[in-house]
Amino acid sequence: MLLQKSATKVAVITSILSVILAIVLATVLLGSYSSTIENYLNTLIPNTLFGALTLLFILTFTMAVGLPRQIAALSAGYLFGAGYGVVLATASAVLACLLTLIIARKLFNKTIKQHYPKPLAKVHHFFAHDTFLKAIIIRIVPAGSNFLTNVLAGTAHSPITPYILGSALGFIPQMIVFSLMGAGLKVNSQQQLILSIILLVIALVLSSYLYRKTKLKLTLN
Repeated sequence: MLLQKSATKVAVITSILSVILAIVLATVLLGSYSSTIENYLNTLIPNTLFGALTLLFILTFTMAVGLPRQIAALSAGYLFGAGYGVVLATASAVLACLLTLIIARKLFNKTIKQHYPKPLAKVHHFFAHDTFLKAIIIRIVPAGSNFLTNVLAGTAHSPITPYILGSALGFIPQMIVFSLMGAGLKVNSQQQLILSIILLVIALVLSSYLYRKTKLKLTLN
């Protein structure tokens, strides 16, 4: 029980810090150093196929070890525009999810099973049924850590295919919002920034409602 509460607190804190970090990054990019930062990023990751693959590799690795999805989407949108940004950020998140899931299965399962058998059994039971739906809910609700969720799901030997597919679908709403925000920063579009903020608020409200409506059902399953 204590482990579950601690994990929940860490997930909530991580989510809050992720959104704050995204806002801070947006503020910096809009500031007086925006031109210098933009030139440096364009040199480091050019707007080409090679640049896109480079960003995909970087985001996949960094998200696999804990980079918040909001930051990844903001960066992808800033560098490649909203459309390509959504694709790159979502693909990176899915690959990172799969990578962390597999590593957790191979490396952490025995250790966690030995020290925390009951919490691990609860996680296994949670993901054993309706994995696809539960993965969607977890990803849509912005109150969780991708890294922690993937580690727990991996160590609990959750079904890979429905977990990955559900995660991919659940990633999309926030990826759209923050990629749109990142693209708006680059073109200095206030309308685009306002739209992304409105979409973020709508996503938060809908995800909160969806979470409350399904929390009891998922727990009982």
